[in-house]
Amino acid sequence: MYAEKLTEAQIREIMNLISDDGQLRIMQIRTYNDTFDDCIHFSKVPEIKAMFQETEETYRLQDYHIAGFHHAGAGSDYIYRKKMYEYFGDQYAIDFLLKM
Repeated sequence: MYAEKLTEAQIREIMNLISDDGQLRIMQIRTYNDTFDDCIHFSKVPEIKAMFQETEETYRLQDYHIAGFHHAGAGSDYIYRKKMYEYFGDQYAIDFLLKM
């Protein structure tokens, strides 16, 4: 719902913030269908192929966390949710609390 609305610039900003050294090299950003029955249920989830300290990894941005990161800095989910709150405001925080 929210991750699907991120622009490429916002994705790059988020990924650089969670990088340990702030020097994340993003190689590709793409969206894909997240479900098996695409004709009925279509979802665009951003997927990033990135280089963290010479290790290539793939990340999927979910609404409230980043799936697949191993070399991201400590507190990455918190940083991600904070940026998402800046982008989407109070409704994002309310939806997060209701889903917890």
